[in-house]
Amino acid sequence: MPQGFPFTALLTRAWRRLGRPIRELLQRSGTLNGEPLNKASLLVIVLVDLVLLVNIFSGMAAIAEWPLSPQQAFPCQAEWSLYRDGDSDRRERDLAILRRAIPRRGPGEPQASAPDPGIHARALEASRDHLGRVSPLCLEFAGHQDRIAAQPELRQWQRELDAAETDITRLEQRNAAIRSQYDSSLLERIAGQPDSRSIQEVPASQARRQIDANNARIGALRAEVVSLNQQLLEARESQSFLTFLNRSSGYDAMEQAFARAQFWAPSQRLLLQGLFLMPLVLLSLLIHRHALRRGHGLLALVSWHLLVISLIPLLLKLAEAAQVGVVFELLLTAVRAIAGNLRFLVSYLYLLAVPLVGFALIRLLQALVFNPRLQAAERVQRGRCLHCGRKLPSGGRHCPHCGYAQFRACVHCLEPTHRHLPYCSHCGAAQLEVAPRPLNPRP
Repeated sequence: MPQGFPFTALLTRAWRRLGRPIRELLQRSGTLNGEPLNKASLLVIVLVDLVLLVNIFSGMAAIAEWPLSPQQAFPCQAEWSLYRDGDSDRRERDLAILRRAIPRRGPGEPQASAPDPGIHARALEASRDHLGRVSPLCLEFAGHQDRIAAQPELRQWQRELDAAETDITRLEQRNAAIRSQYDSSLLERIAGQPDSRSIQEVPASQARRQIDANNARIGALRAEVVSLNQQLLEARESQSFLTFLNRSSGYDAMEQAFARAQFWAPSQRLLLQGLFLMPLVLLSLLIHRHALRRGHGLLALVSWHLLVISLIPLLLKLAEAAQVGVVFELLLTAVRAIAGNLRFLVSYLYLLAVPLVGFALIRLLQALVFNPRLQAAERVQRGRCLHCGRKLPSGGRHCPHCGYAQFRACVHCLEPTHRHLPYCSHCGAAQLEVAPRPLNPRP
């Protein structure tokens, strides 16, 4: 990159800050007590990581399903909206929603069989063991449907309507088949072929009479359908249900509550998933730091992998939280207040915010996890190696386990002082801004 570029120094410094945690992360993930893991141990670690990752994502999926979704909390919203905003005329919409409320008897099912528990009971059952409750308006909606379904007379009309409509469809298909075969039947008649030897279902001589008879039957069935539909509309339970459906205040309240539930649902899921991950992150961090202080290398390695595996989905969820739910709506509202409907400006805000958040996270990791001075202070107090954490012999300058030099020359008095500690143990001079170097024995 050219030296005159104004951001060269800033980018170089940022790359160095980012590269150090990455190198330390990879080193910690592949070493045990300062020694690199062999291939078999690495394979075991990879399998452990995969199992941990699968279980973490499974737990996140399970906790995301704990609260009721907007569709579960408002099971009537889709059907009620279809009724209110449908394109067909009012009578057709009334009949459609009434007939959907009446259970249909399946083929071969005895007529006296008991109906299912009901829509109201199913809605309550779906909300059991979940966070939240079903909308009272939807429970009232389901109660009307259950009262309609419980009327034997209405169920009988439903069966008669289904039978009449099935017969109408069959007769219309029959007429269409007769018309499609009429030309072939007429040619057979012109050729003098007797009706008994015709390959058509209806001979040409009988086609007109058969079609007229079918049309008469269709007309009678349609009149029966009209009569049954009118009886269905005039039933007391039907009128009560339709009155409830056309009450604008109830529908508007349900739609507003459903819109609020849809708005908060993504943020609620992300919050619960974050609460699921935070104990894992904190527990693994505490165990890892305890293992480092005590010199338990294997425990430190496992807890470190658990910490990394827990942080991966947590960071993904934090990134997702910036794209949906409350955070996004707040940013969008601010952009609209400043620049109207220029929604693309939100992307510029994210482009500015993401690097800043990344740098802040790096600083946090440097302070809490990758801080060699904090680790060095604890290990010096316990007489352990600054690099691998194992017990040092009294007065040892190098670790007999990993060979790491424990001291360096003080920048002021040149006496040996512990690496990574901020002040010299002899003269008290500050050592913070000086890179550590191994101590050369003085002659």
